[in-house]
Amino acid sequence: MKEALSTTLLGMVTLLVAAVLSAWVMGGFSPERKLPPDLSVQAAEMGVQVVDTLQMKEIVESGSHLILDARTRSEYDQGHIPTAMSVSVQNFEESFPPIAPMLYPDAPLVVYCTGPTCDDALRLIERLREAGYPGAVLYVEGMEGWND
Repeated sequence: MKEALSTTLLGMVTLLVAAVLSAWVMGGFSPERKLPPDLSVQAAEMGVQVVDTLQMKEIVESGSHLILDARTRSEYDQGHIPTAMSVSVQNFEESFPPIAPMLYPDAPLVVYCTGPTCDDALRLIERLREAGYPGAVLYVEGMEGWND
């Protein structure tokens, strides 16, 4: 009886290990299949205010904020939100100095990138904070939301 129980337990463990390995080999546990983090949650954890598309349209119409596009310059050149300026987070050291003279520490800024799965805008907000500009808000929906 003890031997049968031991054999059954060993068989179950073997099946479990085989299932886990099979899922891993087939891509079930690959990082590419993970859902992207919710940027709104990340923004809230960082203390960053988030605006939606309706608010973004009001910001563009009123001219109340300087709008920064965190994508690469080539993406910006293919299309951007009206009045937005390119400040690529990948090339921050090169793209930020030309706009720095237009800013002051409490300047109202809104930052965006491609869309809800792109964290470039949040990364740019971090860089702006480090440079002394803590007031940037995030347009999470980015170009995807703007174009819809």
